[in-house]
Amino acid sequence: MGLKVLPPGSPPAIWTAFARQAAWREWVIAALIALNALTIVAAVRVARKDPDVVLIAPDGKSSYVARSTGNDALLRFLAEQKQQPSDVAVVHFTREFLQLALAINSSTIEGAWRDALALMGSQLRERFSTAAAGEKLLETYKLARVRTMLSVDSIELVDHTNSLLHVRAVVTRKQGSLLAENAPSEDDRLSVELVERVVPRSSARPDGLEVVEMRITPIAAASGAALPSGTQP
Repeated sequence: MGLKVLPPGSPPAIWTAFARQAAWREWVIAALIALNALTIVAAVRVARKDPDVVLIAPDGKSSYVARSTGNDALLRFLAEQKQQPSDVAVVHFTREFLQLALAINSSTIEGAWRDALALMGSQLRERFSTAAAGEKLLETYKLARVRTMLSVDSIELVDHTNSLLHVRAVVTRKQGSLLAENAPSEDDRLSVELVERVVPRSSARPDGLEVVEMRITPIAAASGAALPSGTQP
């Protein structure tokens, strides 16, 4: 039996079927890729869409508000609230600053004072740096060989705006000798008034706050005039 010779350009039916199936698979693959791309775009848009919110009243009652129904004033308010530090952040930042600025130990004052200055706004930092250098604060405390134990008795948010917070803290300091742990100590209580400014969160400002004003008043002399602004610890 001889082989049938097909004219050029006339492939067998089976090859024609294979070619059609291959072309069909290419269209299916292209359609799936397009579908996946659309799914990814939709997911990104959903992820970027701001969620609905729940407003909680002072009495604890919650109200669900769909963002699509919120007016401009509500949306501006929510945008501002995203930048506001929480109560926990305010307490954490205030406590950390007080420990660095007021818990003075001769062996660690250089690093602690540098870190305290880093938590201040530029103007207050410059004022305290100049005063400390003029009074040779670091050198004096290093030679004094003192050790300070600081306890934060209370932290109170007195008033606040969108950008500034007035915080009042009461602290107790116990100062003794760095060389004699059991030596008698001197105790004093201080009222510390802080003005803290809300700033963008960053690695240097993880709590989103910095101190722009500080006043210290001994509790025993609370009825008298407050110490001048920028008084050193």
